[in-house]
Amino acid sequence: MDTWGNGYATEAAKHVVQFAFTTAGLNRLEAMLHPANPASGHALAKAGFTRTGICDRPVEDGNAVPNRVYGMQKP
Repeated sequence: MDTWGNGYATEAAKHVVQFAFTTAGLNRLEAMLHPANPASGHALAKAGFTRTGICDRPVEDGNAVPNRVYGMQKP
């Protein structure tokens, strides 16, 4: 895709973080991503998230896929 690698996901994540911690008043954010999508992990890290672990998540065929979990505390 011609939009990949341009920092759009990182920029969007930064805006979501700002909104969540200011307007919505949240204290913690978490995100999960499929292991086949490492670029999203890079975008989350650039937005300030840290990898916190792995969580098995069921998929359509009934198996579980170990998704990467990221988190961020309100500064």
